[in-house]
Amino acid sequence: MSDGIRIALYYFTGISFGVAVAAGLFAFITTVGVVTRLAAGTKTAKHTMLYETIAIFGVTLANGLDIFRWEIFCGTLCRTAGGFFSGVFVGCLAAALAEVVNVFPVMIRRIRIKVGLPYIVLAFAVGKGFGSWYQLILGAGK
Repeated sequence: MSDGIRIALYYFTGISFGVAVAAGLFAFITTVGVVTRLAAGTKTAKHTMLYETIAIFGVTLANGLDIFRWEIFCGTLCRTAGGFFSGVFVGCLAAALAEVVNVFPVMIRRIRIKVGLPYIVLAFAVGKGFGSWYQLILGAGK
């Protein structure tokens, strides 16, 4: 097999697998109901299709940035905003997934919590925040 055919086959295989993984991830996000829950919570359910289209566009753009090593020079404010919105998305995804599988009611029953649940949730959030800060600012894990 010539090098050109082999490289074309690598590209085709890589793109096919990438599309399959992206479709699976988007199907998971849709099944969990992150987009519909946010649309219902903000009373903008009539724009759900637009939100899903924007999510697909964002994922496609992020894949292009990662695969082709494109760089966007937008400054600290733009990076901060991107990090903030990524964190909001991850938080919403985690909350929706926890709600779907009923993690908290099962946990509360198993460890017999009677009082102080808001403090436990706050401790989870603060711990997650400090862990992210430690990794981002101090460069842990490099």
